[in-house]
Amino acid sequence: MNFLTKIRQSLFIEQNVSVLSLTVLFVLIAFFSWYPVLPIYLQELGANDFQVGFSYTLLALSSTLMQFLGGILSDHFGRKLLIIIPSFVFPLLYFLAGNASHWITLILFLTIANSLSALQLPSFYSMIAESVSKNKRGIAYSGFELFVILGITIGPAIGMILIPRVEIRYLFYFTSFVTFLCAITRVLWLKETHHFRIKINKFDSFKNLFNKKMLLTVLALSSLFLLFNLTTHGPFISLYANEVMNLDKSKINLLFALGGFAAVIYSLWGGKIIDKWGSKKVLLYSASGLGIFLILWSLSSPLWPAITLFAILYVFFQSCHIAYGSFLADITHQQSRGLVIGFIGTCTGLIGSIGPSLGGYLKFQFGPSSPFWAGLIFALITSLLLIKIKE
Repeated sequence: MNFLTKIRQSLFIEQNVSVLSLTVLFVLIAFFSWYPVLPIYLQELGANDFQVGFSYTLLALSSTLMQFLGGILSDHFGRKLLIIIPSFVFPLLYFLAGNASHWITLILFLTIANSLSALQLPSFYSMIAESVSKNKRGIAYSGFELFVILGITIGPAIGMILIPRVEIRYLFYFTSFVTFLCAITRVLWLKETHHFRIKINKFDSFKNLFNKKMLLTVLALSSLFLLFNLTTHGPFISLYANEVMNLDKSKINLLFALGGFAAVIYSLWGGKIIDKWGSKKVLLYSASGLGIFLILWSLSSPLWPAITLFAILYVFFQSCHIAYGSFLADITHQQSRGLVIGFIGTCTGLIGSIGPSLGGYLKFQFGPSSPFWAGLIFALITSLLLIKIKE
C-alpha cells in the first residue's frame, strides 16, 4: 500500500505540473499572437504616445492589485479553486475585447482580465512549489517557464503569419476560444495541493510581512518590475523597433519569436543552474544582464545584429522569471505561501506599475531610448538590493 501511495503521489505531482504548463502554453500562444503589436493597435484605435504608456500602466497595475487578495483566498480556499474561477471568465473578456472599437474600451476589458490573472497568480506559484521537493524547485519552475516561453515564442510567430491576412480582432476571438478549452482542462485534471486551510481572520503570518528582510525583498523585486515594465513587459521595445528601427508588425513579431526561441533553449537547463547556484544569485546576475543587453540592443541598427542582441537579452529576461518563481518559493512556507506571495506581488506590482507612465514621460522628454537607460538603472538597483538580502 505504501508503494502504491508513492506511485499515486508521483503521478499526481506530474499531472498538476503538466496541466498547468500545457494550459498556460496554449493560452500564451493565443495571447501573444497579438500582444507584441498591441501598442500599435492602440494607436490605430486613437491612442497617442502618452495614452499608450498610461494604458500599460493600467495593465501593469491591474496585474498586481488582486494578488494580495488572491493569496489570502488561496490559503483559505485552496489553490485549485482560485485558478479555475477566473479561467472561466477570460473567454468572455477576450471576446468583448475583440469587439472593442476604441482604445479605452479595449483597455477596460484587458484590465479586468489582468486583474483576474493576478487573482490566480499566487495559486500558480504555490501549486508548483508544493508539487515538488525543495531541491527540485529550480527544475520545476524551469519546466513551467519553458512552456511559458514556448507560448511567448510561438504566439508572435503565428501572429506574424496571420496579422497581414486577418483583422486583429479575430485573434482576440481565437484567444477567447482557447481560454475556454483550457478552463475545462483545469477543472477536469488539476488536483489540490494545499490542505492546511487557514481562517482568513487568524493569520499569524501577517506579522512576518513586516521585517527588514521582507522590506529589502519588496524593494528589490519592485525595482525588478520597474525594469520589466520599462522594457520587456512595456510598450517601448515595440515602439522603438517600429519608430527607430523601422520594423513593421510582422518583423516585430519575428523579433519576439526569435528572442523567445533563445529563451526556450536556455530554459532546458536554466533550472539546473538555479538549483546549483541558488535562486537569489541567478536573479541578481540576470537582472544586470537584462539591463545591459537592452542598451546594447537599442544601439544596434542592422536587423540581424539587433535580433542577436535581442535574443541574448531575452535569455536574461527568461532567467529572471525562472529565478523569481524559485526565489519566492525559497522565502515562503506552505501554510502562508499564498499570503506572502500575494503580498509581495501586490507591493512590487504597485511600484512597478509606475514604469510604463515613467517610460512614456521619458520617451516624450528625452527620446525613444530613454526608457531603456532608466531600465538599466533599475537593473543595477535590483542587483545591489538582492546582495543585501541574507539567505
